[in-house]
Amino acid sequence: MISFVGAGPGDIELLTVKGQRLLETADAVIYDRLANPLLLFHCKKTCDFFYVGKTPYQPSMKQAEINQLLSETPKNYQRVVRLKGGDPEIFGRLTEELEVVTALGYPFEIVPGITAASGSAAYNGLSLTKRGIARGVTFLTGYVQENQVNQVMELPKEQTLCLYMGIEALKSWIPQLKNSPAKDCKLAVIEWGTLGRQRSVFGTVETIEKELADKQIQNPAMILMGDAIDEASAYPWFEELDYVKERILIVSTEVPTMAELVEYTSQGADLWWQQVGPTRDTRFDEITQRIKKDGNFSTLLFKSEQAEMFYREEMETDK
Repeated sequence: MISFVGAGPGDIELLTVKGQRLLETADAVIYDRLANPLLLFHCKKTCDFFYVGKTPYQPSMKQAEINQLLSETPKNYQRVVRLKGGDPEIFGRLTEELEVVTALGYPFEIVPGITAASGSAAYNGLSLTKRGIARGVTFLTGYVQENQVNQVMELPKEQTLCLYMGIEALKSWIPQLKNSPAKDCKLAVIEWGTLGRQRSVFGTVETIEKELADKQIQNPAMILMGDAIDEASAYPWFEELDYVKERILIVSTEVPTMAELVEYTSQGADLWWQQVGPTRDTRFDEITQRIKKDGNFSTLLFKSEQAEMFYREEMETDK
């Protein structure tokens, strides 16, 4: 059985109960870059992990390679979870992967997740629909295939437009939007929505370029456009949490419980739990290395003196 599971937009508590159960019983997990790797702590010790993340403008696994992995993995594992960021049905290339597994006769199920648009809006205190202003929501991808031109979509009236993978598309749209009736359209661009590293900028078609440049907002980012996306009427509750904007590394000789992780993530921390020492779960070593490449941590916490000793030894070895 292959379970296509939506991991949600980032916050580990936004995983569905069914998604959690499937991770707990999985024999293998094939996971994306935008699926929070902390979710892998739900898995049993015998579960194998396969990372298939795609990073813009960097060497990444191609979809054909992912499809090949999907065709081979069920031959060796009884229960396989294909863990996708957000909702697998929304710009998750789900159909392409279903074609592979159905052609081989593999049984499958699909578990939806919270998509980035609703997650990012919620964690900025925004409503995608608003009485008398926005009667509907449109999802659009800014990604186009090679040699295709990204055409500006006419902004629908009384709608909120949610643009996925759209930073580059927005840059090419701005000059055209400035010369259209949409020049006064309100926008929010939300980077890493629902995670502690979340950053948000608001503006209009006329002002958003400067806001993006000043804060150097990059993908992954969700772009929300429409009259409902008004900073003046937002309720940014997430920004008021105790650990928001803190990047915390917890070092331990033990595997964490979900309660230990949620103690920090529920207060807005951008968190990773690094295991050290000879009894550590080595499946997470590669994940730790990848996460540390993303930048420095603002806070380093040791769960024990022994954990600090092993960590310092590793740091000396890596020099």
